[in-house]
Amino acid sequence: MKRFLLLLFIVLCCTGAGYEGQLPDLESGMSYKIKTKTVKPPYSINNKEPVLKNIPRENKEYVDIIIKKSRTSEYIKDIQPVIDILEKFKNYIEDEKNIQMFNAVASNFIDHAYYIQRKYHSRPERNYASYRAVISLAEDARAIASFKAEGVTYTKYLPFSEDGQKYSKENIKNKDEDLLKKIYNALYVLKNLD
Repeated sequence: MKRFLLLLFIVLCCTGAGYEGQLPDLESGMSYKIKTKTVKPPYSINNKEPVLKNIPRENKEYVDIIIKKSRTSEYIKDIQPVIDILEKFKNYIEDEKNIQMFNAVASNFIDHAYYIQRKYHSRPERNYASYRAVISLAEDARAIASFKAEGVTYTKYLPFSEDGQKYSKENIKNKDEDLLKKIYNALYVLKNLD
């Protein structure tokens, strides 16, 4: 009995039972919405060829701005903030009173210098004089910044000993002048990049 019901079910499913009759004519009922439009070309068709303007290849502005890419390298873009920081750094060296601001600008410069070192240590830019000047100056700036910070701390406790003499104003001024010369040299190299 189960087989018979299964067979009957399969026969009913497989027979072509479905919609019988004619489908309605949709075009006649919707003729008011159907409109044929003729497409006009956006230009007139002539037998003449259109006149085209020549490309201004001799015009420097067109060639430099539109066709060519920017010539400024990524390295020069990374060096520009360093130049601004070194300009500030000079001012704080000449102002001997504000050691905290000196150390803040020194730290900012050192961070930029080590960023450049990490980014370009395996590239050809590491052979540039500007790269070497920035890295060398960063090491000197770190040494003098820590020396000045120690001087502020230890001059209170060691005023008459040999170690106290190490942090004297004359010694700090000599180190500042040495660093200032190195900054001027580095700025000369950085500003004359081509």
